[in-house]
Amino acid sequence: MTIKKTPRRRGKELENALLTAAWEEFQEKGYNKMTMEGIAARAHTTKTVLYRRWPKKSVVLIMAFRKFGPEIRMEPTDTGSLRQDLFNLLSGPIKGFKVLGEETIRGLVAEQIGDHISDLFEGMMTPESNFRKRILVILKQAEKRGEVNLSQLSDRAITLPILMYIDEVLTTGFLTDESLKEIIDDILIPVLTKGE
Repeated sequence: MTIKKTPRRRGKELENALLTAAWEEFQEKGYNKMTMEGIAARAHTTKTVLYRRWPKKSVVLIMAFRKFGPEIRMEPTDTGSLRQDLFNLLSGPIKGFKVLGEETIRGLVAEQIGDHISDLFEGMMTPESNFRKRILVILKQAEKRGEVNLSQLSDRAITLPILMYIDEVLTTGFLTDESLKEIIDDILIPVLTKGE
């Protein structure tokens, strides 16, 4: 009797198997109970193979979420209101937060503080980041409507929506529609419209 060997998976095939296993493990057990051992076993491989790609479960889950979670769209809108445009842009990730759940977001934030925090907020703060460019699109539209005066806004004021977004997630471990509305109404609108 010949034993049929399973072909060794490599590259994208192996990565897909690992991410599929991570997503299934998360769906079944939740973030706190999912383990690297469980992901590896589900993918029919070893922990070493998994750790070669990703250093901890938070990174694996972020990658699995990017592959299997809902698409997070953060595109500028032109509703005729700075307040609504800010809300539309900044609320994009809330859909993902709801899918992952508060416990998971808090766990991800706790584990990511340090070397891999950039995985959560990848490229948000750089001057050339798409997120910053989208904020500028909204502010330029608001300027045309007379809601803001861009020449009166410092670079810090322009990046304030990004900073407040990151601060809320790091401080509370979550983001809701209600907390975002408070940030916009109590902080962003007064700062961004001060010159008008």
